[in-house]
Parts: sequence; C-alpha cells; structure tokens
Amino acid sequence: MANAENKSPCFQTFFFGVLLLLSFAITGLAQEKDSTKTSLTKKAWKLGMSYITTSAEDTVVNESSVANLKSFEGRIIRNIHINFFALEKSIYDSTRKTSRFIQNASRALHYPTREKIIRNHLFVYPNQVFNPYRVADNERFLRDLDFILDSRIVVTPIGTDSVDLTVVTRDVFTLGLSFGGDFPTAPKVTLYDANLMGRGQRLEFTGLIEQGRSPVFGMNARYRKSSVLASLASVEVGYSQINQGISIGNENEYAYYVRVDRPLVSPYSRLAGGVELSRNWSHNVYNEPDTAFLNYNYTIQDYWIGYNFGVNREFSNRNRHFLGVRYFDGNYLRQPEQEEYKLNLSYNDLFGVLGEYTFYWQNFFKTRYVFGFGRTEDIPYGLTITATAGLTRQVGVERPYMATGWTHSFANRKGNFYAYGLEAGGYLRNNQMEDVLLKANANYVTRAFNLNRYKLRTLVAGAYTHLFNQNVFQLVPINSTEIRGFSADSVWGETKTFVRLETVLYTPWIAFGFRFAPFAGISRAQVYCKNCEDPNRVVWGISGGIRTRNENLIFGTIEFRLTYVPTNDATGSKFSFDFNQRLRVKNSRSFVRAPNLLRP
Repeated sequence: MANAENKSPCFQTFFFGVLLLLSFAITGLAQEKDSTKTSLTKKAWKLGMSYITTSAEDTVVNESSVANLKSFEGRIIRNIHINFFALEKSIYDSTRKTSRFIQNASRALHYPTREKIIRNHLFVYPNQVFNPYRVADNERFLRDLDFILDSRIVVTPIGTDSVDLTVVTRDVFTLGLSFGGDFPTAPKVTLYDANLMGRGQRLEFTGLIEQGRSPVFGMNARYRKSSVLASLASVEVGYSQINQGISIGNENEYAYYVRVDRPLVSPYSRLAGGVELSRNWSHNVYNEPDTAFLNYNYTIQDYWIGYNFGVNREFSNRNRHFLGVRYFDGNYLRQPEQEEYKLNLSYNDLFGVLGEYTFYWQNFFKTRYVFGFGRTEDIPYGLTITATAGLTRQVGVERPYMATGWTHSFANRKGNFYAYGLEAGGYLRNNQMEDVLLKANANYVTRAFNLNRYKLRTLVAGAYTHLFNQNVFQLVPINSTEIRGFSADSVWGETKTFVRLETVLYTPWIAFGFRFAPFAGISRAQVYCKNCEDPNRVVWGISGGIRTRNENLIFGTIEFRLTYVPTNDATGSKFSFDFNQRLRVKNSRSFVRAPNLLRP
C-alpha cells in the first residue's frame, strides 16, 4: 500500500519519541507535603471553596475577574500554597454530597492532580510584586485545563506589605469513554485518561470496527503532556488509521503527527508560538477500484512564533502590541491521478509566509450559565485589531496576501453579552485584488433570567460572507455546522447570510449526578450565486433537544439534538439526529493567534 517503503524508520522514530515522552512524564519524583501550611492558609482554602461552590438558588452576576484581588496590588508575594477540592463534594450545592458510588470510584480509580503539576501551570511566583490582573489570568488558565473543573487563587494578607496565595482547584474524574461511528455496522469507541497518574498528561486510544473495511479494525492513539518542564507549552504526538487528527483529503487517511503549542497565557507574558508536523497518506481500506480511489500522500510543516510588547506597563494598562510570523508548507509528495482533482485546492501544495500585527486589550467577566451548567465561565470583553501580510502559493499560483480584522465584545449593566467582528482579506495579482473575502459576524447572549430555580438564556447569532473577484477559491458553501443534518454539494455562491436563534433552559433537575438543560432553536442560511440557474437558495433548520453534564466526569456537555430541515431547492425535507459529546465548552481563548489566512 501507499508508502510502505518509507514507513518503517519513521514509525520507529515516532514511537521511540512517544515512549520517551511517556517515560519522562511518568517517572517524576513524588511530591512531599508542604509542612508550612498555617491556619491562615487553611482559612484561605475554606474561603476558596466558598468562592467555587454555588447553590441551586444562585443569582447569576457578572463579576470582574479582578474584583476580589485589586486591594492587594503592589504587595510582595511571600508563599504560594496548593490545595485541591475533592470529588466527594459538589461545587453546585455545598450542602449536597456526591453519591457513594462516585466517592468509591474516585478513591479507587482517580489520581488527584499532583501539587507539582499545578505549580507547573503557574506563572505567578514568590517574591514577585502582586499583580491582580496576572493572578486572575493564571486562575483562568488553570480553569481551562481539561482535568480541572474550577479554580480560585485566594489572597491572605500578611502584615501590610506581603501576601500569601492559596491555589484551590477542583478536579474532574479524568477517565472517559465515548462512542461514535455508525451502529451497528461501524461502531467507534474512544477510551482516555486526561490526567494520567495525576501528572497532567492525556493518553487516548480509539478503535473502529467496520464491516466492508480492510482491515476491519482501525485505530487512533495520541499522547499529550501539558506544560512540559513548567514551560506552559504542551506537546502532543499521535498516530491514526481512521482519519482522526490532521486530514485534508476525502479518502480514509493514515497519519502520524507531532504538535507543540505555547499560548500567550497573559498580556504580561512575552512569547507565544507553535510547531505542527505530520505525514499523511490515503489508504484504500474500502477496496475501491483504481479509477475511483484517490491515491495521494502529503506532509505538513507549520511553525509560528510571536513577541508581546508592553509587558512592563502599569498593571491596569492591558493595551498590548503583538508581532507574529508564520511559515507553513503543505507539500504533496503524490497527487491523485484523476484529472478532475488536479486543480482542486485540497489536493495541491499550500505554501505561505505570513506576518501579523495585533493590537489588543482584553479582560474577563466571571459568570455562570452561559454555555455551562453552573461552573465558573470566563467571558472575554475588549478590542482586537489585526493586520496581516505575506506571500502564498496555491495551485501553482504565487500571490502576495493581505488582510485586516476587528473584533469587539462587551457586557452591559443588565448582564447581556455582545460580540461583533469584521474581517477582510485577499490576494494581489496583475495589479488587482482577487479572491477577496469579506466576513462579518455578531453574537448576542441575553442575561440569565431567574425563574425560581430555573435559569433561561437566549443566543442570537448572525454572519455575512461575500467573495469578490473569485479566481482560485471555491465559492462559499452552506455547511452542516450551520444547518445540522444538511449536506448538498451544489449549494454555494458568492454571498452567504446566516442567522441563528437558540434558547436554553437550565433546570434544577438532577439524576445520578447529571444536570439537564432542554433547548430549542431555529437557523436560516441563504446563498446568492449570480451565474446559477437558481441564484437565491434558502435553507432552514428547526432543532430541539437536551444537554446534560455531570460535574464529576470529564465528558463535558453531552447534547442530544433533533433537527428538521424543510424541503428546499437542493434537498427534500429530512430529520437528523445528532449526539455530540464535547470535553469542554470554553469561551476564554488565548489573547492572540497564529497568523492565518481568511477562509470562506
């Protein structure tokens, strides 16, 4: 099969690297207990638990991330203590304990996150001047880890010029099992541990059994280590036989890859960057005839790095300037032989060198019941402006590229959240711009309405996309993420508009530790194609379902969604059922991104 002569030494190198990382991560020294914890620290820990725990009657309030920290600004950090919140107690209701089964299972199978691992994810240190904004950023960074449900950093004043910090975290049960594929003909099962041995490492294995496939069994394995050597950089390696991970083409792909990611964790940090390397090849597992099978092989190299200016300004000034550069090369070692795919973007080399300037100012509100079930959520607000320029080569066409973007988000006094943005980018050739893409979007999330013990939120989202002077790009499609269950290759155009309205009711219902939130929504997408027989095409989607999650489990929010797509110009009416299992719904992002191309 494809590239059999090249795989053996690569595989040996790859798996040797995996084993080396596993050995390095697992063989750390056990941490000794901190014997210096005073009664003051124990009080701080109890206070931290009171900050984390909620009750079913909680009124949702948008709180600034630095509200409880600003009064200590300028003091010296003396000691940093670590405490964890056990799984035996609920964070949603401090008076309710978890079931005895969960308690016994957690004692037998759950490794609490080790103190060293929490310290490896800190970027505030003893003997530093206390910066409330940086501390709030670190608290949020901890809360975004897959194996942490919630966190607080509590300040204990020592005299008039010093403070002690107590980091309080709440784990989740990190063993997970998920199901996918098509039952009963092609079931896919994933087993993972997101915090193996409590050392901030994720080990995951997926198996697929599919009749008609040769071989019948396919697998995917990946390993990820968070904040290697306290660098705040994560490393991930993986191997796939079932199209998981990096994948561009339409055939089943085999691949092995490595990723390194170091986000800009705070406006007071200097560096961010990443590396991604992969080798991918199509594999004829369905025994298609040679005339139909797309036989291809490609590699991906992607590097970026950026520097953050202004980190030494006064603490309250979070205006920053960031410069990033990126080099990427998607190189096809073998293209499909079929003529109709020779000029397809997906099966051609993609090369680029980009530079991006970003001005940003961003802070966060802490709130609840926006996308989650009562856990603390971090909602960003602020302004970001970007300007991008570089050189690209696609389908053998080399062109300068330039783009700009603007996003703004805020919350009003009533607790409603607003976000909107505008992006434009295109390519210069023969003294004119081509493949120019204009994208605009807006989101509105209402405040949480308290209806006795129920809470109601509504999301309104809209987007507009227009492609000018099309040349290399394909037209703009309606995709299944906009209208669930919809798929039609012929529905595309130069202009697309999209609107979604969705309401969620968070209930006090609890069964076996699972909480429930029914939802209902409606979506509308329209494309305009000036050279098509039917220039205007409209697709509606009406959906409803229920979301559920258990605070003790890593599964995150589980969604059961039923969507009805009425008859339209492209397809007849149909129903679609979706089961989605997301590890986390996170709304806080890194402050900057890698320089990127604007896509339809």
